Amino acid sequence: MQKLTKRILKIVGKISDEVINKYKLYNYKDKNIVQSLDLYIHTLKHKKEFISSFSYENTLHKIPEIILSPNYVYYDSTKNSLLYFKKLEEYVCVVVKLNFKKNKDCYIATIYPINKKKIERYINKK
Repeated sequence: MQKLTKRILKIVGKISDEVINKYKLYNYKDKNIVQSLDLYIHTLKHKKEFISSFSYENTLHKIPEIILSPNYVYYDSTKNSLLYFKKLEEYVCVVVKLNFKKNKDCYIATIYPINKKKIERYINKK
């Protein structure tokens, strides 16, 4: 018989009112953004893309700060995700997957480094 285990989640923030109003995401007001311990396993594939192990680990550690105080946030309506951009040791992106299910939290899908030109393209998209 297989044992089912519950995922361990950590609340890392909420979607700001500014982002909710800008992108008309009113259904997500007061929803938590959570981070699963699975994120560490999932993001290992991006570790080598960072300028250093420290930059990768620091980005993981600063996810709550990135969500609270990003340089820019972009809503990807196709993927129903928010992309939080922040300059740390390098520019990074934290992807928050929005969940349509009632009483379900939004969650951190991945993190990765990104260059400034790509961020500028997001800023210039209409």
